[in-house]
Amino acid sequence: MSRVVVIGAGLAGLSAARILDGEHDVIVVDKGRGPGGRMATRRIGDATLDHGAQFFTTHTAEFREVVQGWHDDGLAQRWFDGQVGPTGVDGADGHPRYRGVPTMNQVARHLAEGLDVRTSTQVTAVRPADTHWIVSTDGEDLPADAVLLTAPVPQSLALLDTGGTVLDADDRAALERVEYDPCIAVLAVLDAPPGLPFPGAVRFADGPIDWMADNQQKGTSNVPAVTIHLSAAFSRTHWETPDNDVIAVALGAAGLSGHAVPDGVQVHRWRYAKPVVSHAERSLRARGDLALVFAGDAFGGAAVEGAVLSGRAAARHQM
Repeated sequence: MSRVVVIGAGLAGLSAARILDGEHDVIVVDKGRGPGGRMATRRIGDATLDHGAQFFTTHTAEFREVVQGWHDDGLAQRWFDGQVGPTGVDGADGHPRYRGVPTMNQVARHLAEGLDVRTSTQVTAVRPADTHWIVSTDGEDLPADAVLLTAPVPQSLALLDTGGTVLDADDRAALERVEYDPCIAVLAVLDAPPGLPFPGAVRFADGPIDWMADNQQKGTSNVPAVTIHLSAAFSRTHWETPDNDVIAVALGAAGLSGHAVPDGVQVHRWRYAKPVVSHAERSLRARGDLALVFAGDAFGGAAVEGAVLSGRAAARHQM
């Protein structure tokens, strides 16, 4: 069988790998300690917090079928309906919001089952070698007949540049047009429930906070714990600001100063949190004799749905 190396064990990479596995020798590599990418969950003491993607919606028949399968397997359930504003749900839009059960990361872990997923593996370069690719990691060189890059586009381009891979000028230009917003997440375990309205989440209209969720009310955590996503503008301006200063701003703006338990607050920085300029197609196969494909939530549609459909499209139509 031909070998496909998938770079990135987020939903795009895992969704593609599940389709390719069996007909190809598939290896998925990711620098993280576990699969999931931005479908991320963290434990702090007795608390469990979703600190990346907070929910997912369905806008296509294909993804509705996927989510129904997750629901049937006990991996997803309906969280709330409608849009969230400063006072909780403030408007219906016909798209239920689903959450992972018990956590968002559980969906990714399920997709990874049975696959050759190598986490804590840093890819350092992707380079052509006559009739195949070489994917260099911090532990070994992996030969591949095809490479699927699902990491954020700037990171994927950096791997190709390090390996001396020259892309077609039009492909390069299309990829360089993709842009992302950053997001700083503050995770705080509290001494009491934060008192958020149903469904345990609010989206702020202005100020430094974009989104805040109570993981206990959501059903993720056994104890009160909030995830605070700071706005793109704040995150961009304060990317290098020390954690303690970011925490002080976040808890103050949330009205939670003095309510975090000792050693119960952490910060995570998502440099490529949300695509704001996407590629129009679900994936991009680079011009050239060797199969090199780009996919992810910056291709054809953002968020969880976009990532899954991009990975599936890349596996079916591009590899």
